[in-house]
Amino acid sequence: MYSLLASANRGIGLNLAKAFAALSWDVTGSVRPQTKTDPSVKELEATGAKILEIEFLVESSIIRATKEYGDKPIDVLLNVGGLSPNPKPWQEQTSDLFMEKFQTMAVGRYLTTKHFLPNLEKSPSARVVNVSSTFGSVTDNTFGTCMAYRVAKASLNQVMVTFAREFENEGQNITVVCVEPGFLPTRLTGYDFVDDMDTSIASLMKVIQELKKEDSGSFIEWSGKRLRF
Repeated sequence: MYSLLASANRGIGLNLAKAFAALSWDVTGSVRPQTKTDPSVKELEATGAKILEIEFLVESSIIRATKEYGDKPIDVLLNVGGLSPNPKPWQEQTSDLFMEKFQTMAVGRYLTTKHFLPNLEKSPSARVVNVSSTFGSVTDNTFGTCMAYRVAKASLNQVMVTFAREFENEGQNITVVCVEPGFLPTRLTGYDFVDDMDTSIASLMKVIQELKKEDSGSFIEWSGKRLRF
């Protein structure tokens, strides 16, 4: 089985790469070009993963990565990479902040799914799993804050539900979902956390492995609970 994790050298991505490698999957993980000398890349390489360079802000890097990946199938495409939710106050949001978060967490995920589609089509039951957040839920926005981050995650959710519907219309055997991994100790959260990393990763792996075609277009918490967009 083949997995590709877009943004895999830290935090959630690295832990998921380790989990797939432990199951003897063929694992490929991407890193941003500017972080390729970061010690975390060595940790990713130690899992046995093959390394690609992808910068979500640069479409040509994604196209180049597809060529380097070759014609192997992809059974699971995991779009992981993101940016910090901060700043929290609405007064501190800027147009540049909105655009960077939108490009990285919505457009970038669209582009990886689009350009790796030929590889997904080679799998008998491909899954595209997007790490999102309940902060992207319009329905469950009960206390505000982190406006640009929320808008980017809501956009990601809409992009992926639209992909799910389009693939259904085209007869593609590709399941597309968004997942909420929990509030985990990562660099982006300042290593603050509510949920346990090992518990979340194990449960996410179970969710991913048990996905069915009828789940396409769903928003799923790491625990398996269905969430509202």
